Amino acid sequence: LLLYLRKYQSEMETATEDLMESEVPVVSTASNEDWKKALERVVPCVVVLKVTLTRPVDTESASSSYATGFIVDKKRGLILTNRHVATPGPIVAEAIFLNREELPVRTLYRDPVHDFAFFEI
Repeated sequence: LLLYLRKYQSEMETATEDLMESEVPVVSTASNEDWKKALERVVPCVVVLKVTLTRPVDTESASSSYATGFIVDKKRGLILTNRHVATPGPIVAEAIFLNREELPVRTLYRDPVHDFAFFEI
């Protein structure tokens, strides 16, 4: 069994080396101007979420944390983030925008299975 495992390991190492040598590098066809235009559109949609959690015991203080969110619907004021940011317990949260404007947000939806949640402005 040990001889078989050593032979198998040697074959896997050779196959891995062959695969690494045969990979074609990815070359971007986007110019610097293309990247600049894309960032100008995307960056204003990114927000910082400041979330303050309450504590169940009077002797402990509330804790704050920061996370990232993305505006996915400007008209409805919807911000997409990870599920753990919108904890199941009571929170006080605010979105901080690129221009440093701060607006209160509330949890709208927290997916029970997948790692996403929505805040609403």
